[in-house]
Amino acid sequence: MTYGQIDYTMSKLKLIDPRFGHLTMHLLFDFDGTLVDSYDCVIEATNLLAEQFKYRKIKEHEIEHLRNLSSRELINFLGVSFYKIPSLIRQIRHLLHDQMANMKPVAHIVAILEIFYKAGCPLGILTSNSIDNVLIWLEMHQIHHFFSFIHDESNCFSKRHLLKKTLKKYKIDKSKVFYIGDETRDIEAAKRNNIQSIAVTWGYNSEKVLLHQPTYLAKHPEDLLTICLHSQDLAP
Repeated sequence: MTYGQIDYTMSKLKLIDPRFGHLTMHLLFDFDGTLVDSYDCVIEATNLLAEQFKYRKIKEHEIEHLRNLSSRELINFLGVSFYKIPSLIRQIRHLLHDQMANMKPVAHIVAILEIFYKAGCPLGILTSNSIDNVLIWLEMHQIHHFFSFIHDESNCFSKRHLLKKTLKKYKIDKSKVFYIGDETRDIEAAKRNNIQSIAVTWGYNSEKVLLHQPTYLAKHPEDLLTICLHSQDLAP
């Protein structure tokens, strides 16, 4: 199912498919790679910190290869000491801070988010970036009001506990939520919490590694609409 141009008003969308007026799923989004195209900036920041943290720099010809690695495999590839990871993440966040306002949204994602927001879907963000950085970007694109909450997590290996805390805090029904992300750890976090996941192929990890048994695979932002409508049909 496709919707052609996606800059529809909600009234037009309801005419195309009345289910747009009755979407009830909670949608929890990863941030970097899923909503914002930050990959090149993260690579640059990682290389700038290589000497300070004593790990290898990423060469240009290796960048695409990195998309096929899980978070743990990436850390091993770079040779980062485990105990330095929290400090490294803080430094990467700091370097990204001044670039946030210039980072581009993933193509069409803002229009898709607006459709979900106007359809009444509760939206949230779970991220390894900082809340301050995320807010800068959301406010720059005037979409901060789309989201009910933002939670950050400095554990680069797993978002399982962050997701668990979020589900509990907001009393989210596990049968009515999707966690949407671009990395294997996003899929694993959803599986460990027994909720549905949507793996997106336009972010950090390649489609090859994302075939990590997500509930659904989205190759284009518009696919998120189709998946949510399909899920609504299957709901009891």
